[in-house]
Amino acid sequence: MKIAPFAVSLALLPALVACGDSGSSTKNPTTNTPAGLGTNPCGTCPAETYCSYGQCVGDPSLTDASLDKCDIFGFDSTNQAAIARFAGNTTRLRYTASNVAIEPPYDKLVVEMNQTDLFAGGQTSGDFELEGTGERGGALLLRGNSYCNDVDCGFTYVPEGGKLEVTDMGAPGGTLKAIIRDLRLKQVRIDTQSGDLIPFARGKVWCLGDYAVDVPVPEINVADGACVAEGTGNLVGDNIRNFTLQNCNGDYVDLHERCAKSKALWIIASAGWCGACEAFVPEAAERYQDLAGQGLDLMVVVGEDQFSEPPSLEYCMDYALSHGLSPEQTFIDNDGTRSWPNLFTAIDTYSGGSIGLPWNVVLDGRSMEYVWSSNTGNGDLYGAQDELLDAE
Repeated sequence: MKIAPFAVSLALLPALVACGDSGSSTKNPTTNTPAGLGTNPCGTCPAETYCSYGQCVGDPSLTDASLDKCDIFGFDSTNQAAIARFAGNTTRLRYTASNVAIEPPYDKLVVEMNQTDLFAGGQTSGDFELEGTGERGGALLLRGNSYCNDVDCGFTYVPEGGKLEVTDMGAPGGTLKAIIRDLRLKQVRIDTQSGDLIPFARGKVWCLGDYAVDVPVPEINVADGACVAEGTGNLVGDNIRNFTLQNCNGDYVDLHERCAKSKALWIIASAGWCGACEAFVPEAAERYQDLAGQGLDLMVVVGEDQFSEPPSLEYCMDYALSHGLSPEQTFIDNDGTRSWPNLFTAIDTYSGGSIGLPWNVVLDGRSMEYVWSSNTGNGDLYGAQDELLDAE
């Protein structure tokens, strides 16, 4: 499944202007990422050039005959997030950046660091060569991905050159500050059986270049094993507080009515104008029907109708029935001035100011612990669900 997301602005999500009959987003997403952070330090480089050590360069600058010419140039993110987890006596940090405002579809950059191994002896900074950092579970992993949605990415790239200069390692509760220098990525194929990375004979070269990172790293949270009415926060690892939504039957339903009734709760933010949602939501309904007996629950939260207006109960009912959903699991979230005010207040989107639709979040059904969402968390959407469904 390769469903391209659409992007909308979080401002905090006022009712938005209609997109037109095609359902394609023509909105201008914004970002609250500070200027120069999580982006190309050179600013905007001309076409077919990229930022390298603070200057815009292009293929003519490649004097090393062993280097392949660039097929893709640069990378600017709209969303970035970093989270840390402690397991096996090590602290591992995962940084994810994506450009979901660009559709269809979007690119993604992932950096994973074993902080315990990389920053021993009280160090908080260091420089690391990036070539070969393509193995999962190692001290340092960097991957580029393109043609992505929440479920998977069409193409994977690994470093064939570049350096990671970390000035602040991003200890939990601190800030990850780093710059990637002159990064070159080469397209590879992932063996579906072994997971091995297999080079393409004519794989594309992504000259990503320089990329600056300055992003907070939340404290490592340990969620309670049961629901907490007021919640413990709105970040990954927190117990999400109770909130109320109206379903298509007109009933007001508390989130915590679902506590301990499933293993995994899947929530999808959708809109009537969202073209990508038209294919994704029915497939989600089918997956829910297949896995409901194993403990999967599903809520689809509609924030806007086809005209970007607040959805009515009649529209909600039509939406549910036409997308293979029951009215009881389809909800409205729009207060007349904002879209998805309840959902996106209770659950941080890690979006940096713009969000792609459909937006997905996975909660532990036993405690409403925030496990994964479209812009943060380990692995992909279905993997996060399967891990909860397989847990005892």
